[in-house]
Amino acid sequence: MDQEFGGVNRSQVAGYALLLVMWCAQGFSASAQLTNPGFETSTALPSAPGMWHLLPGWNNALSGLSSPDFFHIDGTFGGDLPETPVAMVSPYEGRGIAGLAVIKRNGAGQPLSREYLVQSFAQPLIVGQHYRLSFAFTNGERISTSWSGLSVNGLGVALSTEQPSQFGDGVLDLPPVFAFSYARYDEDWSEVSVTFQADAPHQFMTVGVFLPDDDVEAAISSGENPSLAYYFFDAFELDPVPPPGDPSPSQDQVKGPEPTPGYDEAEFGTFVPNAFSPNGDGLNDVFSPRVGSILPVSFKVYSRWGGLVADLDPGQPVWDGKDANGHLLEPGMYIWMLEWPRNTPKEVRNQQGAVLLLD
Repeated sequence: MDQEFGGVNRSQVAGYALLLVMWCAQGFSASAQLTNPGFETSTALPSAPGMWHLLPGWNNALSGLSSPDFFHIDGTFGGDLPETPVAMVSPYEGRGIAGLAVIKRNGAGQPLSREYLVQSFAQPLIVGQHYRLSFAFTNGERISTSWSGLSVNGLGVALSTEQPSQFGDGVLDLPPVFAFSYARYDEDWSEVSVTFQADAPHQFMTVGVFLPDDDVEAAISSGENPSLAYYFFDAFELDPVPPPGDPSPSQDQVKGPEPTPGYDEAEFGTFVPNAFSPNGDGLNDVFSPRVGSILPVSFKVYSRWGGLVADLDPGQPVWDGKDANGHLLEPGMYIWMLEWPRNTPKEVRNQQGAVLLLD
């Protein structure tokens, strides 16, 4: 599936052969390339926010101001789960997670504040090798006293050969190997997977927003006047994979469950229109995808800011361009996402695309 990286400088991602796949899934194995990928190892249990320093293998980009968070089921006070000072959330897997305010709005005319989370690889990447990077993220269920609730575009991952060094809470100028082109907000855990070819012996991986302030688009997704775009992370994984099109990858390079016998591509066939016009003229008045003989388990439509606008019947997905209150939405681009049953092959389990709502 082609992915448009709007708002991200395309020259920055030159040198990477990039494939983006997104899906909601449950659990995966740890990666030998990463140190403490699931935040399960710590020198002590957290008792307050800002205790990233308890996590071996991770740092805060050497900032003197930014303080990413470490939360744990067995933590105490402001460091425990599931109720954090930001949101209600349980780990994607295991008992620990990390969190950071990827952007914070300050006063009028003031630059955005940033937080970054940096991983030091157990060993440098091999130049020319293809890798698959996966991780889970969520915004959690916001609590009433939280300053969180913003969604933001540009959240992504960057690689570097040297340790990133953040000046204060300013932006890090790093080329992302992956970044969301639209503002994303998810109360449930979602998983991201990106496959790329290493163009340098990268030793560090940084998570955050790398766009300059003028290119950052923040939207209110929860609460009345939030100032933070806050995201939780868990279950990172980085593994070598065969190059795209390799007809005979070795068995130890193949992740996930074996494809379910008996399925063929026709059963997963979908036809999804790329535009419709709910104006009552009888022509393309509804968004009505067609699915194959295997029915998806969910079919949802999101705004470009990441807000859920329609949860369709997955067996007969039809959308009239209205929100849950029956109000016709503004013309523009919307994102659809579908998920197939969990016993289907992982490589086809999730699909997404865009549909244009016209006048």
